[in-house]
Amino acid sequence: MPTEIRRLLFSEVEVARALSEFSLTSNTGAPQGAVLDFKVEGELPVKLRVHMQTREGKQLYHVMEEPFVAAALLAYCMKAKIPIARKSRKVVRVAKAGGIAVDMTLDG
Repeated sequence: MPTEIRRLLFSEVEVARALSEFSLTSNTGAPQGAVLDFKVEGELPVKLRVHMQTREGKQLYHVMEEPFVAAALLAYCMKAKIPIARKSRKVVRVAKAGGIAVDMTLDG
């Protein structure tokens, strides 16, 4: 059977929005607040240094590891009703053109 490969590309604005929404709605222990900006600190695995503003108005920097980034992007997809194959292998990568990609592979 053929293998299905799919890539979702998220712009920097979409990544910031996904991280903000996930940090505000999940109970992960990460700071809760709006993501103002982010910088890639590591590519494999993906690691982002995020500039945030908390609900109290305090600005801080926080490092978000690949599992958090992946969960935030997948939650963003679910909210936007973007279909994701449940059984696919998912890998988060830094996109060459900027932003972040989620690569999904589903063996047939």
